[in-house]
Amino acid sequence: MPPIQKFLAIETSTSPGSVAAGVLPSRHDTMNPSCDLFVQESRLPETGTQGRHLMPALTAAAKSAGWSLDMTDLVIVATGPGPFTGLRVGITTAKAIAWTNSCPLVGVSTVSCLATQAISECGPVDRVEVIFDAGRGELFVATATQPTDGLIWQVSDGTLKRPEEWRIALPRDTIVTGPGLALQHEVLQELQSNPGSRSVPPASAWHPNSRTLARIGIAAAERGLTTEPATLSPTYLRASYAEDRSGT
Repeated sequence: MPPIQKFLAIETSTSPGSVAAGVLPSRHDTMNPSCDLFVQESRLPETGTQGRHLMPALTAAAKSAGWSLDMTDLVIVATGPGPFTGLRVGITTAKAIAWTNSCPLVGVSTVSCLATQAISECGPVDRVEVIFDAGRGELFVATATQPTDGLIWQVSDGTLKRPEEWRIALPRDTIVTGPGLALQHEVLQELQSNPGSRSVPPASAWHPNSRTLARIGIAAAERGLTTEPATLSPTYLRASYAEDRSGT
């Protein structure tokens, strides 16, 4: 694989999402959290408008970093879990840029991104539990375990659970994070008041950012963990309404 210099990161698995463009220094250690990646990062303007604003935001980020989209060496994109529209926009755009530039594409689980942010705030653990609001009174719960080489986590498939069911089954020696915490006020208060062996990072770490996404994606690409655009698929928070009704 040719050397990676100019990279894009696209995070649309949460709202409103963010993008980043950067240039790798000639000598770098992506696994080192203090590694200084030159990154231009920006949040997308508002929820529900990712389709309209994503490409202009990427163009502007690359320009601020000193290059243009046709010079991209690597595209990194969050693969979810997340809602249908945001993931579809982000992944389709990432595939188009990778195809156009004949450059590598890396899909990064949003769970892995959130787990990385959590341990940077709370310290290393073997297990991070990540929750998302799946609607209909349910949570989407996934677990990241035992990061290899510092950033590459093993991520479970994830399941839908009622909040009370999730709270009762929550294991000890766990960091709990994810955007779903914002709606779990009673559980959050309990965890913060009586943490025991469980901990919660600051609210700023509950949503993935494209800088973290970039760091994980670069580390994966340097280990050859890239994906053909045609085979990259998203992880949705729940099946579509049509699939729910058909039972598939």
